[in-house]
Amino acid sequence: MIPELRTFVVAARTESFAATAKAIGVTQSAISAQIRRLEEELGYDLFERTGRSVTLTAAGSLILCQVDDILSSFEALRGAARLRPGAELLRVGAISTVQTSLLAPAIAGLHLELPDLKVRIVPGISMGLLDRLDAGELDAALIVRPPFGLMPYMQWHPVVQQDYVMVVPAHVEGADWRRILEEQPFIRYDSRSFGGRTLDRFLRTQGIAPHEVIETEELHTILQMVANNMGCSIVPYIFAVSVVPNIRILPLGDQKIGREVGVMTLRGRMTEGCKVLIRHLDEASRSNIPPQSRIS
Repeated sequence: MIPELRTFVVAARTESFAATAKAIGVTQSAISAQIRRLEEELGYDLFERTGRSVTLTAAGSLILCQVDDILSSFEALRGAARLRPGAELLRVGAISTVQTSLLAPAIAGLHLELPDLKVRIVPGISMGLLDRLDAGELDAALIVRPPFGLMPYMQWHPVVQQDYVMVVPAHVEGADWRRILEEQPFIRYDSRSFGGRTLDRFLRTQGIAPHEVIETEELHTILQMVANNMGCSIVPYIFAVSVVPNIRILPLGDQKIGREVGVMTLRGRMTEGCKVLIRHLDEASRSNIPPQSRIS
């Protein structure tokens, strides 16, 4: 019943099975089926269904805090073995855009402080890494902050805020990013990623439909494509953006968008190695700020 209890908590907070399905990454019918199973098991209704929204019944409101406690206790039980003294493996998921600029120097500092700790780095996109963390396959995930509410048994540790900028081939003239976006092929930052979804919402809000030619989550690949005159892109401003030759960086003017990168962990499963890693990630973020001189 643990998956059903988790679904119940999200649905209680969003008051929508559709929003719950989007947050968890399953179909709305699957959410409805989970809630029905939970209600059948408990013997009473948890939600009142009114059109597209749902609201907690009196019984549902009464047990919500208890369910939060049950989920927290379950996560503590599941992680108890990993909290034993002498545990030597830290499994860290990380999106590609932070592996060299943040994670590598942080791991170097971690190794100096805890030389006996082994670290396994698992690459992926934010949603996939979040799922693997939830499944117990990771101890921490260095990802973009999810665009939906956090599950109560998860804990977010912010590391750095990154603004988005336009990158264009160096020979492309002008400072009007909208005009350039209309004239140049567009290399899209993967719309499946949390950061890519932020960009998609921004473009829709601006009423812009660029001529998309390539889509990838690999930011370093995007920068090399722009440097080789394949088009323009809008990407988070990380250190690599400031050092790749043959590109020019344009701010988005007053239309600023950004993303927050941080570490997601499960409550009750924070090992000493994970705490030390987060501290070194904070240090790496402060010492690895891209220079502003190349922004036009």
